[in-house]
Amino acid sequence: MLGLRLLTTAVGLPLVLLAILLGPHPFSIFLAVVAAVCTLEICKLAPGSSRRDPLAVVATLWAVILATRHILIPSSSLQNLAITVPLIVALVLLLPHTHRNRTFTQWSWMIAGALYVGWLFGHWGALYLLPGGRDLVLFGVIATFAYDSFAYFSGRAFGRHHVAPRISAAKTWEGAAGGLAATVVIGLLVRMALIAASGSFPFTISLTVAITFFVVLAALVGDLVESALKRSVGAKDAGVVLPGHGGMLDRFDSLLFVGPMLYYVSLWMAI
Repeated sequence: MLGLRLLTTAVGLPLVLLAILLGPHPFSIFLAVVAAVCTLEICKLAPGSSRRDPLAVVATLWAVILATRHILIPSSSLQNLAITVPLIVALVLLLPHTHRNRTFTQWSWMIAGALYVGWLFGHWGALYLLPGGRDLVLFGVIATFAYDSFAYFSGRAFGRHHVAPRISAAKTWEGAAGGLAATVVIGLLVRMALIAASGSFPFTISLTVAITFFVVLAALVGDLVESALKRSVGAKDAGVVLPGHGGMLDRFDSLLFVGPMLYYVSLWMAI
Protein backbone atom coordinates (compact mmCIF):
# COMPACT_ATOMS: atom_id res chain seq x y z
CA MET A 1 0.00 0.00 0.00
CA LEU A 2 2.76 2.45 0.94
CA GLY A 3 4.72 1.60 -2.21
CA LEU A 4 1.65 2.24 -4.38
CA ARG A 5 1.03 5.52 -2.58
CA LEU A 6 4.57 6.72 -3.22
CA LEU A 7 4.49 5.56 -6.85
CA THR A 8 1.21 7.37 -7.51
CA THR A 9 2.63 10.55 -5.98
CA ALA A 10 5.87 10.26 -7.97
CA VAL A 11 3.91 10.02 -11.21
CA GLY A 12 1.00 12.34 -10.42
CA LEU A 13 2.70 15.30 -8.73
CA PRO A 14 4.95 16.21 -11.71
CA LEU A 15 1.89 16.10 -13.98
CA VAL A 16 0.01 18.48 -11.68
CA LEU A 17 2.97 20.88 -11.50
CA LEU A 18 3.41 20.71 -15.27
CA ALA A 19 -0.25 21.65 -15.81
CA ILE A 20 0.25 24.68 -13.55
CA LEU A 21 3.44 25.78 -15.28
CA LEU A 22 2.10 25.45 -18.83
CA GLY A 23 -0.46 28.21 -18.40
CA PRO A 24 -4.12 28.86 -17.53
CA HIS A 25 -5.68 26.68 -20.20
CA PRO A 26 -3.67 23.51 -19.47
CA PHE A 27 -4.36 24.23 -15.81
CA SER A 28 -8.08 24.46 -16.56
CA ILE A 29 -7.89 20.98 -18.14
CA PHE A 30 -6.45 19.70 -14.87
CA LEU A 31 -9.25 21.41 -12.93
CA ALA A 32 -11.87 19.92 -15.26
CA VAL A 33 -10.53 16.36 -15.04
CA VAL A 34 -10.28 16.40 -11.25
CA ALA A 35 -13.73 18.00 -10.87
CA ALA A 36 -15.33 15.45 -13.21
CA VAL A 37 -13.83 12.39 -11.53
CA CYS A 38 -14.48 13.68 -8.00
CA THR A 39 -18.11 14.45 -8.81
CA LEU A 40 -18.65 11.04 -10.40
CA GLU A 41 -17.26 9.47 -7.24
CA ILE A 42 -19.69 11.47 -5.10
CA CYS A 43 -22.60 10.53 -7.37
CA LYS A 44 -21.72 6.84 -7.02
CA LEU A 45 -21.82 7.24 -3.23
CA ALA A 46 -25.35 8.65 -3.37
CA PRO A 47 -28.01 6.39 -1.81
CA GLY A 48 -29.75 4.39 -4.53
CA SER A 49 -27.43 5.75 -7.20
CA SER A 50 -27.03 4.28 -10.66
CA ARG A 51 -24.12 4.67 -13.08
CA ARG A 52 -26.64 5.28 -15.85
CA ASP A 53 -28.48 8.06 -14.06
CA PRO A 54 -28.57 11.13 -16.34
CA LEU A 55 -28.52 13.33 -13.26
CA ALA A 56 -24.97 12.12 -12.56
CA VAL A 57 -23.99 13.29 -16.04
CA VAL A 58 -25.58 16.71 -15.49
CA ALA A 59 -23.94 17.04 -12.06
CA THR A 60 -20.54 16.11 -13.50
CA LEU A 61 -20.81 18.58 -16.38
CA TRP A 62 -21.96 21.27 -13.95
CA ALA A 63 -18.97 20.62 -11.70
CA VAL A 64 -16.63 20.97 -14.69
CA ILE A 65 -18.26 24.29 -15.66
CA LEU A 66 -18.00 25.57 -12.10
CA ALA A 67 -14.38 24.46 -11.72
CA THR A 68 -13.23 26.18 -14.94
CA ARG A 69 -15.58 29.17 -14.91
CA HIS A 70 -12.99 31.84 -14.15
CA ILE A 71 -10.54 30.78 -16.86
CA LEU A 72 -12.82 29.58 -19.65
CA ILE A 73 -15.89 31.81 -19.08
CA PRO A 74 -14.61 35.35 -18.37
CA SER A 75 -18.00 37.03 -18.96
CA SER A 76 -20.15 37.26 -15.83
CA SER A 77 -23.37 36.97 -17.85
CA LEU A 78 -22.14 33.77 -19.51
CA GLN A 79 -21.05 32.47 -16.11
CA ASN A 80 -24.55 33.05 -14.77
CA LEU A 81 -26.03 31.26 -17.78
CA ALA A 82 -23.63 28.32 -17.41
CA ILE A 83 -24.53 28.01 -13.74
CA THR A 84 -28.30 28.42 -14.20
CA VAL A 85 -29.00 26.12 -17.16
CA PRO A 86 -27.57 22.91 -15.61
CA LEU A 87 -29.48 23.63 -12.40
CA ILE A 88 -32.75 23.93 -14.33
CA VAL A 89 -32.01 20.73 -16.25
CA ALA A 90 -31.26 18.94 -12.97
CA LEU A 91 -34.57 20.16 -11.51
CA VAL A 92 -36.45 18.90 -14.57
CA LEU A 93 -34.85 15.49 -14.02
CA LEU A 94 -36.69 15.37 -10.69
CA LEU A 95 -39.92 14.85 -12.61
CA PRO A 96 -41.13 11.22 -12.57
CA HIS A 97 -40.70 9.28 -15.78
CA THR A 98 -41.18 5.74 -17.07
CA HIS A 99 -38.21 3.96 -15.59
CA ARG A 100 -37.35 5.92 -12.46
CA ASN A 101 -38.92 8.00 -9.72
CA ARG A 102 -35.91 9.86 -8.34
CA THR A 103 -36.02 10.92 -4.69
CA PHE A 104 -35.12 14.41 -3.59
CA THR A 105 -32.41 12.88 -1.40
CA GLN A 106 -30.67 11.45 -4.49
CA TRP A 107 -31.08 14.72 -6.35
CA SER A 108 -29.75 16.76 -3.42
CA TRP A 109 -26.75 14.49 -2.93
CA MET A 110 -25.61 14.73 -6.56
CA ILE A 111 -26.26 18.47 -7.00
CA ALA A 112 -24.61 19.24 -3.67
CA GLY A 113 -21.68 17.13 -4.82
CA ALA A 114 -21.32 19.24 -7.97
CA LEU A 115 -21.36 22.42 -5.89
CA TYR A 116 -19.01 21.01 -3.28
CA VAL A 117 -16.42 20.02 -5.88
CA GLY A 118 -16.96 22.46 -8.73
CA TRP A 119 -17.63 25.70 -6.88
CA LEU A 120 -14.83 25.26 -4.36
CA PHE A 121 -12.30 23.91 -6.86
CA GLY A 122 -13.01 26.80 -9.21
CA HIS A 123 -11.28 29.18 -6.80
CA TRP A 124 -7.94 27.78 -7.96
CA GLY A 125 -8.70 29.15 -11.42
CA ALA A 126 -9.56 32.55 -9.94
CA LEU A 127 -6.33 32.47 -7.90
CA TYR A 128 -4.31 31.66 -11.03
CA LEU A 129 -5.55 34.84 -12.74
CA LEU A 130 -4.47 37.16 -9.92
CA PRO A 131 -1.14 39.04 -10.22
CA GLY A 132 1.51 36.47 -9.34
CA GLY A 133 -1.26 33.90 -9.39
CA ARG A 134 0.71 31.06 -10.93
CA ASP A 135 3.27 31.27 -8.12
CA LEU A 136 0.47 31.36 -5.55
CA VAL A 137 -1.10 28.24 -7.07
CA LEU A 138 2.26 26.45 -7.05
CA PHE A 139 2.80 27.46 -3.43
CA GLY A 140 -0.69 26.39 -2.37
CA VAL A 141 -0.67 23.03 -4.16
CA ILE A 142 2.83 22.06 -2.99
CA ALA A 143 2.10 23.16 0.58
CA THR A 144 -1.16 21.20 0.64
CA PHE A 145 0.40 18.03 -0.73
CA ALA A 146 3.32 18.43 1.67
CA TYR A 147 0.96 18.68 4.62
CA ASP A 148 -1.06 15.66 3.52
CA SER A 149 2.06 13.53 3.07
CA PHE A 150 3.93 14.53 6.22
CA ALA A 151 0.80 14.39 8.37
CA TYR A 152 0.24 10.85 7.08
CA PHE A 153 3.77 9.69 7.95
CA SER A 154 3.89 11.58 11.27
CA GLY A 155 0.54 10.11 12.24
CA ARG A 156 1.70 6.58 11.42
CA ALA A 157 4.87 7.03 13.45
CA PHE A 158 3.69 9.05 16.44
CA GLY A 159 -0.10 9.28 16.31
CA ARG A 160 -1.84 8.74 19.66
CA HIS A 161 -4.50 11.39 20.08
CA HIS A 162 -7.27 11.52 17.48
CA VAL A 163 -8.49 14.83 16.09
CA ALA A 164 -12.03 13.57 15.42
CA PRO A 165 -12.34 9.86 16.27
CA ARG A 166 -16.00 9.67 15.25
CA ILE A 167 -15.16 10.93 11.78
CA SER A 168 -11.68 9.56 11.03
CA ALA A 169 -9.59 7.17 13.07
CA ALA A 170 -6.48 8.05 11.03
CA LYS A 171 -6.28 11.78 11.81
CA THR A 172 -4.20 12.55 14.92
CA TRP A 173 -2.92 15.71 16.52
CA GLU A 174 0.61 14.34 16.34
CA GLY A 175 0.21 13.85 12.60
CA ALA A 176 -1.20 17.37 12.20
CA ALA A 177 1.70 18.85 14.17
CA GLY A 178 4.29 16.96 12.14
CA GLY A 179 2.57 17.98 8.93
CA LEU A 180 2.44 21.63 10.02
CA ALA A 181 6.15 21.75 10.93
CA ALA A 182 7.18 20.21 7.61
CA THR A 183 4.80 22.40 5.62
CA VAL A 184 6.19 25.62 7.12
CA VAL A 185 9.70 24.60 6.09
CA ILE A 186 8.63 23.48 2.62
CA GLY A 187 6.50 26.58 2.14
CA LEU A 188 9.50 28.81 2.84
CA LEU A 189 11.66 26.74 0.49
CA VAL A 190 9.04 27.05 -2.25
CA ARG A 191 8.97 30.81 -1.68
CA MET A 192 12.75 30.98 -2.05
CA ALA A 193 12.66 28.89 -5.23
CA LEU A 194 9.92 31.04 -6.79
CA ILE A 195 11.80 34.25 -5.97
CA ALA A 196 14.92 32.78 -7.56
CA ALA A 197 12.92 31.84 -10.66
CA SER A 198 10.75 34.94 -11.13
CA GLY A 199 12.34 37.57 -8.91
CA SER A 200 9.39 38.07 -6.55
CA PHE A 201 6.70 36.44 -4.44
CA PRO A 202 3.43 38.06 -3.29
CA PHE A 203 4.00 37.35 0.43
CA THR A 204 6.74 38.32 2.87
CA ILE A 205 8.46 35.64 4.95
CA SER A 206 6.31 36.30 8.03
CA LEU A 207 3.11 36.38 5.96
CA THR A 208 4.12 33.17 4.19
CA VAL A 209 4.50 31.42 7.55
CA ALA A 210 1.15 32.78 8.74
CA ILE A 211 -0.64 31.71 5.57
CA THR A 212 0.93 28.25 5.82
CA PHE A 213 -0.89 27.83 9.13
CA PHE A 214 -4.16 28.61 7.38
CA VAL A 215 -3.28 26.23 4.53
CA VAL A 216 -2.81 23.45 7.07
CA LEU A 217 -6.05 24.31 8.88
CA ALA A 218 -8.02 24.39 5.62
CA ALA A 219 -6.44 21.12 4.45
CA LEU A 220 -7.31 19.40 7.73
CA VAL A 221 -10.93 20.63 7.63
CA GLY A 222 -11.27 19.60 3.99
CA ASP A 223 -9.99 16.13 4.78
CA LEU A 224 -12.37 15.75 7.73
CA VAL A 225 -15.36 16.93 5.67
CA GLU A 226 -14.66 14.30 3.02
CA SER A 227 -14.22 11.64 5.72
CA ALA A 228 -17.59 12.62 7.22
CA LEU A 229 -19.21 12.36 3.79
CA LYS A 230 -17.85 8.83 3.30
CA ARG A 231 -18.74 7.77 6.83
CA SER A 232 -22.35 8.89 6.27
CA VAL A 233 -22.72 6.15 3.63
CA GLY A 234 -20.34 3.60 5.17
CA ALA A 235 -17.63 3.93 2.52
CA LYS A 236 -13.90 3.64 3.20
CA ASP A 237 -12.73 5.32 -0.01
CA ALA A 238 -14.48 7.52 -2.55
CA GLY A 239 -13.04 5.48 -5.44
CA VAL A 240 -10.12 3.42 -6.70
CA VAL A 241 -8.56 5.47 -9.51
CA LEU A 242 -5.41 6.41 -7.56
CA PRO A 243 -3.59 3.32 -6.23
CA GLY A 244 -2.57 3.74 -2.60
CA HIS A 245 -4.80 6.78 -2.13
CA GLY A 246 -8.25 5.55 -3.10
CA GLY A 247 -10.32 7.88 -5.23
CA MET A 248 -9.56 11.23 -6.78
CA LEU A 249 -11.63 12.90 -4.05
CA ASP A 250 -9.56 11.15 -1.37
CA ARG A 251 -6.43 12.85 -2.75
CA PHE A 252 -7.79 16.29 -3.64
CA ASP A 253 -10.25 16.88 -0.78
CA SER A 254 -7.83 19.21 1.01
CA LEU A 255 -7.38 21.38 -2.08
CA LEU A 256 -11.13 22.03 -2.15
CA PHE A 257 -10.83 24.06 1.04
CA VAL A 258 -7.32 25.47 0.58
CA GLY A 259 -8.18 27.08 -2.78
CA PRO A 260 -10.93 29.43 -1.53
CA MET A 261 -8.94 30.33 1.58
CA LEU A 262 -5.79 31.19 -0.38
CA TYR A 263 -7.75 33.07 -3.05
CA TYR A 264 -9.58 35.37 -0.63
CA VAL A 265 -6.50 35.96 1.51
CA SER A 266 -4.52 36.86 -1.62
CA LEU A 267 -7.34 39.11 -2.83
CA TRP A 268 -7.58 40.93 0.47
CA MET A 269 -3.80 41.34 0.70
CA ALA A 270 -3.88 43.07 -2.69
CA ILE A 271 -6.53 45.61 -1.60
